[in-house]
Amino acid sequence: MLSRPGRWPLRTRLSTLVTTLCAFAVAATAITAAVSQDLTAIVAVELAGLGVVALVSTAVVRRELRPLEQAASAADAIAAGDLGRQLTAAAAPTTEVGRLAEALNHMLEQIQAALTAREESEERMRQFVADASHELRTPLQSLRGYAELYQQGALPDKAATDEAVARMLAEIHRMARLVESLLMLARFDETDEAELELVDFSRIVVDSCRDAAAVEPARPRETRIEPGVTVLGDEAQLRGLLANLLGNIRMHTAGDIPYLVELRTTGIEVLLRVEDGGPGIPEEAVAHVFDRFYRAGKSRSRDRGGSGLGLAIVAAIAELHSGRVHLESVPGRGTRVYIALPLPQTATPAVGL
Repeated sequence: MLSRPGRWPLRTRLSTLVTTLCAFAVAATAITAAVSQDLTAIVAVELAGLGVVALVSTAVVRRELRPLEQAASAADAIAAGDLGRQLTAAAAPTTEVGRLAEALNHMLEQIQAALTAREESEERMRQFVADASHELRTPLQSLRGYAELYQQGALPDKAATDEAVARMLAEIHRMARLVESLLMLARFDETDEAELELVDFSRIVVDSCRDAAAVEPARPRETRIEPGVTVLGDEAQLRGLLANLLGNIRMHTAGDIPYLVELRTTGIEVLLRVEDGGPGIPEEAVAHVFDRFYRAGKSRSRDRGGSGLGLAIVAAIAELHSGRVHLESVPGRGTRVYIALPLPQTATPAVGL
């Protein structure tokens, strides 16, 4: 039986349909495989990128927070007693952490300075108490010795008793002067500002020189005192300053050694110079002559009546008057002490003597 012209056989059409469906199935499988591969690659790249970002972020955060770890370590070390610890500059000073590190370093420096100052103050106080105790012990031992001699009947006659009493009175006066000097220095340490008024410094210097001349009329002296020099000061303290300066000359030089007292104004300050022609002070002792209880040599000893407080009082009085004190001395060529005080209209004294 013949087929109709213009129509495909049913078998051919089915075969073509099957072939087309197979082609579509193969193409879909290829597309699915390609998409799966692409998804795998994308996921791998994203995971790798996230890992890199996490590592970089961790490194950056650790680097930026390193000063905080160092601050914690420094705090632990300071708590353990290491007061000299500092933070190293691990971050830029423009960052918050860098500024925090700088602030902590500054705080640590301030703490260290305060502790150092406290230790120095305590050491000076311990030394001061030890020196004061030593100075007071000597006259007390003398008094005890003479009292025991009298109690034991070891003073044979009235002359010996009178001599012992005179020695006891001398030690009492010496101890009283020492206590007064200590009290004066204690008051100076407690006083931040002195109550100053306008005083005639020229008159104070003239009076002090006359007092020294009355005590030692045979000692050669020269005075160059500019008249009418006034300063803002405490008259009693300024008289004490002159008394200590002239008393040091009388105490530590022979009676025939000359001295010079000069008072003048320089236009910006008042300059007082007290100079003697005595044996001078050793070079290594010049830096310590204003320390309390310091004696420069055997000639400047307590046997000559000195307590080592005279120049310390001079320096304290000058400081209370916004002034400066300076000492120059060459062994065998005498000693010069300069006191610079501001003029009444001068706000701050000039630098240098």
